[in-house]
Amino acid sequence: MTLDLQQKAQRRMRRAVITLTAIVLVLVAALVVIAVTGDDAGDGKPPVAREQTSTAAPEPTETLPDGGEYVAPARYVKLPGGDAEKGGLPVKFPRTPEGATAMLVASARNAWSFDPATIKAGILTYAAADYRDAMASSAEDGAKGNREYAGIPATGEIPAGASLTAWPIGVKWAEKGSSTVDAVLLLRVTHTPKQGVEPTTTLVVSPAQAVWESGDWKVMPTDPTQNLPDPVDIGTAKFNQDGWKALQEGDRL
Repeated sequence: MTLDLQQKAQRRMRRAVITLTAIVLVLVAALVVIAVTGDDAGDGKPPVAREQTSTAAPEPTETLPDGGEYVAPARYVKLPGGDAEKGGLPVKFPRTPEGATAMLVASARNAWSFDPATIKAGILTYAAADYRDAMASSAEDGAKGNREYAGIPATGEIPAGASLTAWPIGVKWAEKGSSTVDAVLLLRVTHTPKQGVEPTTTLVVSPAQAVWESGDWKVMPTDPTQNLPDPVDIGTAKFNQDGWKALQEGDRL
């Protein structure tokens, strides 16, 4: 990492970062990346999205305090791009664990949006065939959930300056044969309800699974209640202790 990048990372780490003790899953972020599960009763109903959030007051996990020492990530990964695009979204990832993880990262980033059309496009692009229609039908609700998460009304005009962005910063994965990859994604999600309000950043840990289907990686449902690592920011010793790989994307960490 260059000195300039390290200095930028240190500045990022010195701002307050709110971290949750449980997974923050916003409706369609969960739908696209994480948690569509079938009805166990086998009654033919479409899968139901499950959302898990913390019901207790947020507690901080380890982040770098002002003046603290920046701890460089011990492991980096530069994920591959897709060999093609569909509606501006990358597709046709290589049949490798890195390719599967790259697709999951692209899907996660696209899911955190106020725009139902954007969310639906991501679902239609990345979801596995058996779940695609059920997930796409929830895009509108997902956009409303994202708006509410950012502190803006579920309907009506989006206030000037309101924003919601997801920045994947770390990944772990485990290859399950040549056609399945289980992964965990670590994201910074930043939102603000309107112009003039300081942004709030949360750290989100999301389980995800990719399967090889019709010549590309697709998102499969996973159980959002499984035991997951605590969210922790990049640049801390805990990031390395927990085995995260830092994402290298251009000049970003």
